[in-house]
Amino acid sequence: MGFFSRFRARKDTGEGSGNTRSPDDYVRDVLSALTYGDVDARWAAIRAVGELGEGFIEPLARALHDEHWVIRRGASNTLGGIGAHAVGPLIRSLTDEDEDVRVEVIRALLLIRDPAKAPLTEAIRDPDPLVRRGVIETLGRMKVAEAVHPSLTSVLADEDPWVRQEAAVALGRIGDPVAVEPLVALLKDSFGFVRMAAATSLTSIGDAAIPPLIRSLSNGNSDLQRTAALTLASFRALAVQPLIAALADANPSVRAGAAGVLGQVRDPTSVQPLVGLLGDPERAVRREAVNALSDMGGGAVQALIPVFQEGGPIPRNSAMEALWMIGTPAAPTLTSMLKDTRIDVRRRAALLLGEIADKASIEPLRGVLTDSDTGVRREAFEAIEMIKRREGFSGA
Repeated sequence: MGFFSRFRARKDTGEGSGNTRSPDDYVRDVLSALTYGDVDARWAAIRAVGELGEGFIEPLARALHDEHWVIRRGASNTLGGIGAHAVGPLIRSLTDEDEDVRVEVIRALLLIRDPAKAPLTEAIRDPDPLVRRGVIETLGRMKVAEAVHPSLTSVLADEDPWVRQEAAVALGRIGDPVAVEPLVALLKDSFGFVRMAAATSLTSIGDAAIPPLIRSLSNGNSDLQRTAALTLASFRALAVQPLIAALADANPSVRAGAAGVLGQVRDPTSVQPLVGLLGDPERAVRREAVNALSDMGGGAVQALIPVFQEGGPIPRNSAMEALWMIGTPAAPTLTSMLKDTRIDVRRRAALLLGEIADKASIEPLRGVLTDSDTGVRREAFEAIEMIKRREGFSGA
């Protein structure tokens, strides 16, 4: 016996053959219970409606607003079972600001699936932003690839930022690379939550997003540059080789941006390519390379030492800055440089050890207080005094 049959049995007067109620009477009973009954009656009516069909769509749509979740969920299930005829009323129900209602509306549309795709795509241009947001979310959850272009990509320019955010999220769920360029453009949106949604979706789409993101590092918009860099960093190892290749780009903004991202990723394979930027003609590029290498910590020290020893003035100074920023992990290697045969190397090593101020360097520095070169002796003495002051102790 179906729910409608059981509902009729509940309404039966029990007078046997004298009961002459027609099916229409029972339909009215269901409608009355759905509208005015208590929770149990409304629940029974919703279950019965599933056997009665599309004539009850509007009452079921109203039941989506019920205060009891079980009624809302039952109405959602039943509307989903009715199918295509319920799509229009469901889309209209997206005008409701109540999140509980919207959740059940979207759930019903997801149950209907294919018959809902075309009406939903058409509704993307609805004048109500609440409707636009709801249909976009539904299309994204359905992963409707045919809605990507031009429908979803076009609403990335919607006047409502919440619609733009929802469109960005939907494109990430669908994962079509066609959306990459429009999403990259969205990284300069004036609303941070929109930029973050675009960044997350680009990461979801995968490595197809990496080359456009690298190109965007040269964009004059600071929001776009910053968000593109954060997005590239989230790719981790997947982005390393494209970023290393970008260190040779003709555009200095791309070189600087790629170096900055590699510093965030901290992949060991990028150390040597970053060292190669220490002599870059652009100061901004050198600065990013220095920062990136310092972020690598002790793992960058050995690659920096040859430049520290033998590099020209510009790369050598950059290497010294990176070693100073690395700090204590660089001290043991710099200590060994105090015995280098070249006077200028010994002098620079003593200078850096003083700036790093690791107290373990004091004894090695004392060993060069008798160095044959006055400049080396002076740097060693000043380094020892600097370390003492910073460590707060005195000694011979």
